[in-house]
Amino acid sequence: MGVDVIVNQIIVLFLLMGLGYCLVKYKVLDKATCDKLTWLLCYVVMPCLIFNAFQIPFTDELWHNFVLMAGLTFGIHFLYILLSKILLNNRHLKKRSLAEQMQFTAVYSNCGFMGLPLVMALVGSAGAFYGSVYIAVNGLFVWTHGLLTYSGRFDRRSLLKVALNPNTIASIVGCLFFVFSIHLPTPVHSAIGHVGTMNTALSMILVGAAMAQVEIRKIWLNSYAWISVFMRNLLFPGIVLIGLFSLNIQGNLLIIAMALSACPVAGMSVLFAQLTGKDTDFPCKSLTLSTIASLVTLPLMLALASL
Repeated sequence: MGVDVIVNQIIVLFLLMGLGYCLVKYKVLDKATCDKLTWLLCYVVMPCLIFNAFQIPFTDELWHNFVLMAGLTFGIHFLYILLSKILLNNRHLKKRSLAEQMQFTAVYSNCGFMGLPLVMALVGSAGAFYGSVYIAVNGLFVWTHGLLTYSGRFDRRSLLKVALNPNTIASIVGCLFFVFSIHLPTPVHSAIGHVGTMNTALSMILVGAAMAQVEIRKIWLNSYAWISVFMRNLLFPGIVLIGLFSLNIQGNLLIIAMALSACPVAGMSVLFAQLTGKDTDFPCKSLTLSTIASLVTLPLMLALASL
């Protein structure tokens, strides 16, 4: 895949983010509206997109790649968690809460909001299919290890959130439909497909809207945010890329795994800080700085993967 194709697609996403940024700055969108649109995206649009991605004919090759992508995703997350524990622990950082937040921002990427639109733009329907596998596994880790990192506990309610999350349900039901070759009637399939196509524009607009709520001038001076960005955007994805090459992963699977694992800091870093009563200043700064830096780092990592 040519570098120009990668750069062009990322520029498109950043233009959509710029639109979201401007809509907030010019007071067309406010926080309440963004919250409602985020709910619509997470609980309606993305589940439709994920489910529809599985509405394709079953083949042995697709099933083999499905299992391989799931295995790669588990491996990537276990690797990221191990690296974060080694490099970002309480001995290296003064505050335990800062260590926890830096670990989360280093491990979890914005694979849903930013990654899925990107891989769909790069490789088409295959991006939606294999990307949905990555997102399902990522969601499992976020609501178990991720929540445990922030709160120090994992209870039955957390497990229910994983099981009852619409994206998890869409992934499981979609996978069953794929394996048993069950296809929806054309009108229903088309309606779900139309809802799912809103994902790219709506995701990027909301990411841009979130960035508009941070004073960008202040983020450049936070050294800890830069450390998080270096690990999330460059160091960890670079190690994953070496691993993927050593496993001889090629083609679409390589591009998809690399793109999703190299995405900027996840928005869940801010949400979990709010849910657990932690300071949201650091995750907000890391999210914004990481997203801005990804304009350079994402094309770089994908270009290396395409060599």
